[in-house]
Amino acid sequence: MPDLRVTVETNRDLIKKIQLVIPGYRGYRLREDLRDADRLLRVQLADYLQMKVQQPLDQTLDRLSSALELRYIDDVSSVRYAIKKLEAKIRHAEQGYSGISPPVNIGEGELNRLYEFDEKLVDGIKALHSRAGVLVQEVDNKQYSSMQGILREISRQVQALDECMKKRSVLHSDIFAQKGKGG
Repeated sequence: MPDLRVTVETNRDLIKKIQLVIPGYRGYRLREDLRDADRLLRVQLADYLQMKVQQPLDQTLDRLSSALELRYIDDVSSVRYAIKKLEAKIRHAEQGYSGISPPVNIGEGELNRLYEFDEKLVDGIKALHSRAGVLVQEVDNKQYSSMQGILREISRQVQALDECMKKRSVLHSDIFAQKGKGG
């Protein structure tokens, strides 16, 4: 996945480029671009999670229902619900405020740390995609007995990503607490 900080930087329009040379606006513009990159990354991750993990789980549920293998539906549904909650956390995660004259000013370093935290989610979400695809294949092949292990693995991966989001939230809170105290 490309570094969206570079993409945002290279796609600045004329107004944004002018802001970079106006004293007092340069820092604001750079911080806003970092926030945009972080937001874009999180939206991409949430969309990927929705399309590449939730949709295969929906397919799994449909196929289980069609095959009348109802004993697995609750397990798949609970995993899907956990993924849906994770997707919402990623999509709506806090981001640092960087207004021109904000009460708490979040700098480039802090915004970069938040972005890099979000980048760490990429591998975990790709692993979820892989496991969700295997789950669909197992149902298609009527290998229902192996589903429990795959579902446990997906659940562990979702929990790990949820912990990562909790750590990101703590980092965000710590940054604001330090900055709010004049740090």
